[in-house]
Amino acid sequence: MRFSRRGFGLLTAAVVAVSGCGTQASGGAPVFPAASTDTATPAVEPSSAAPSPSSTPGRSASPTSRPETYAFPVIGRNSYAHVHHDYPATDLMTACGNRFVAVTSGTILAVSRVDLWKPSVNAGATRGGLSVSLLGDDGVRYYGSHLSAVLTTIKPGVRVRTGQTLGRTGDSGDSSACHLHFGISPPCARVGDWYTQRGVVWPWPYLDAWREGQNRSAAPAVAAWRKAHGCPAHPPTNP
Repeated sequence: MRFSRRGFGLLTAAVVAVSGCGTQASGGAPVFPAASTDTATPAVEPSSAAPSPSSTPGRSASPTSRPETYAFPVIGRNSYAHVHHDYPATDLMTACGNRFVAVTSGTILAVSRVDLWKPSVNAGATRGGLSVSLLGDDGVRYYGSHLSAVLTTIKPGVRVRTGQTLGRTGDSGDSSACHLHFGISPPCARVGDWYTQRGVVWPWPYLDAWREGQNRSAAPAVAAWRKAHGCPAHPPTNP
């Protein structure tokens, strides 16, 4: 499903409503009811120091050897489905202005603070509107878009911690309803490869786990995808 202006007709009232009514994935498997997650790890001001080099290619530099921890990306009432319109990602329906937080510790890769989306152009690179891309210490890139605001302290190269506020949910870019587009991918080009950054593996298994307080990592799935597909140098024919 696509929560964009050009595909809004695919929405169902059960998913659009932020009331938390769930829907069903194909095959009749239930999609979770709306979660109310009004507590999270307190936001911690990021360090302005440049991260130290990582010994593992594609991984963010981690200041400790402690296992990664994970947090649900939206603080506030929300709902999401186990499907997405034409590529693996998740749209979390929620009210505008809720907190978008770092799902794990890592380093900010890219930030978009200005909504450059124009329907007449329909450029894939600008569909996300305001957005943040984070390279987790687990080597996975996490992307959140359609934001209404990005914190001024959130800049490329800044380290953040699990649960730290990155911005506020909204409907910027190619969107017709307040929600968070959430994508998981390998870092590949790190910046600029919007067609990979938007998502290549399904986030919902990890969202389900994080919502329950489980520290489930997407790193194995992302590594497997990259082994099978490499890092595409160009967007798909029908992006």
